[in-house]
Amino acid sequence: MVRKRRCSGLLASAQTEIITTPQGVKLQGTLSKTSADCKGLAIILHGWEGCTESLYMLSNGQKLLDDGYDVFRLNFRDHGGTQHLNKELFNSVRLLEVVEAVKYLCAQYGGKHNLLCGYSLGGNFCLRVANLAKECGLKLDQAIAICPLLDPPTTMKVLNNGFSIYQKYFVKRWKSSLVKKLKHHKHLNYGDALQKLHTLDAMNQFFVTEHTEFSSADAYLRGYSILGDALNKLSIPSTIITSLDDPIIPAHQLKDLISSPWLSVDLQEKGGHCAFIKNWKLESWVCDRVVHYANVQFNQRFIYNS
Repeated sequence: MVRKRRCSGLLASAQTEIITTPQGVKLQGTLSKTSADCKGLAIILHGWEGCTESLYMLSNGQKLLDDGYDVFRLNFRDHGGTQHLNKELFNSVRLLEVVEAVKYLCAQYGGKHNLLCGYSLGGNFCLRVANLAKECGLKLDQAIAICPLLDPPTTMKVLNNGFSIYQKYFVKRWKSSLVKKLKHHKHLNYGDALQKLHTLDAMNQFFVTEHTEFSSADAYLRGYSILGDALNKLSIPSTIITSLDDPIIPAHQLKDLISSPWLSVDLQEKGGHCAFIKNWKLESWVCDRVVHYANVQFNQRFIYNS
C-alpha cells in the first residue's frame, strides 16, 4: 500500500483502454497523462504473469510521468484479468499483436520522443518490437529492456532444475490464469489435463503441442530467443539493463547477442532479476536509470542538436 501511494499520481490519472488490432486481437491497458510539459509517450510492458498493476510497472510509470512522459501500461493477452477478451491462449511468440498495439499507441498518443520499456519477458518483447520498428512503421524512438529474457530454453531449464521457488510461483500463477481463461472459453477444454500438470516442463509440453503451431516445447521456446541474429533489424537506440547476479537470465549469454550500433548493455554487478534495490524502502534504482536513458536520447534529439 505504501508503494502504491507513491504512485498516486499515475493511478489517479489512469484511464483504461482496450486496443483492437487489425487482426481483431483485444489488448487492455491504462493511459496516464503527465501534468508537465509532455516529452512524448512511454509504453511499459510487464513480465510473465505480471500486469499493469505490478509494483515495478507502477514505480517506473510514476517516474516517467513525473519526468514529463504520458505513460501507457499495456497488458499482454490473458494478463491482468483480461482472459475474457480473446478466445485463443497467450503465448510468447504472439509478437504481431504487441507490435500493432505499440503502433496504434504511438500514432494515437505519441509525441516528440516515444519509448518502449519492458521487464523480463516484457523486455524480450520490447526488443523484438524495437527490431521491427522501422519495418512496421512504428513511430518509436527508443527501447529500454530490464533483465530481458535472452534464451527461453536456458531460462526454462534453470526454472525447472535449479530454482524451485521461482518454478512454484510461475506454476501457481500460470495455472490460475488458465483456470480463469477456461471459465470464459470452455471450448478450450483442458481442465482435466491441467489438474495433472505440476511442473513448468510438463505444462509447456502439453500446452505447446495442444495450443500452438509448434510441434515441441523446445521449438516454441527457441521461437522467441533474441540471441544470434534475431535483432538484426534494429534501427532505434535500444538499451539492456541487467545484472551479473540475475538468477534466471545468465549474463554470459549477453555475448551471444548481435553486435549492433543500436544496441548497448548496462551490466551491473548486483541487481538480481529486475530488482536493483537501492534502499530500505525497497525502492528500485532501475526506474531512475530508465529516466536517465530516456533523457539522454531526448536531449540528443531535441536539445544538443537545436
